[in-house]
Amino acid sequence: MSEQKKSIISAARKLFHTKGFSETSMNQIIEAAESSKGNLYHHFKNKEHLFVYILEDDATQWLKEWEQEVEKTKADSDDILYILAEFIAKSRGNLYYHKTTAEFYSSAFKSDEITEKIKEIDKLYLDFFVNIIKKCQAEKRINPKEDPKMLGYFLMSLLFISNDYKHYSDEVEAKENNYNKKAIDIFLKGVK
Repeated sequence: MSEQKKSIISAARKLFHTKGFSETSMNQIIEAAESSKGNLYHHFKNKEHLFVYILEDDATQWLKEWEQEVEKTKADSDDILYILAEFIAKSRGNLYYHKTTAEFYSSAFKSDEITEKIKEIDKLYLDFFVNIIKKCQAEKRINPKEDPKMLGYFLMSLLFISNDYKHYSDEVEAKENNYNKKAIDIFLKGVK
């Protein structure tokens, strides 16, 4: 990857994080990257394509970091869900997409190409959680008769939402890891 493309991506990532998707213009990205309009458009068709590129890049990086975490901890199924909860609590803070991605998803983009790319990125995350569920089912940690895709979706939603709760409450900051741990407790044991 060229240094100029890296500079564009870095500048765009920072601007999307601080200003949001709709408030970031291509001209601001060009200025922050110290690039030219021609160079930016050589690498990215438009702002939506640039944002999706960043989403995909960060999803790939997140999955690599997870593999490193598992290797480092030598996780087995008895603790993999709790390790995952802690990992998400640590890493989701680095993923600024809580508000920016929600804003992007609700924007008026009409491109079938962008829609398909978003579906591919979402599938990366869902497949990741489904594979975690399947591993736990194979080791009888989770009922093997349950649909792993449905459970994977619930687990993904539960962990991402419980982690994103900190964006809505000042009280959560000191306890964020506990929220994800509690989410796993509820996922495994329910709330009877």
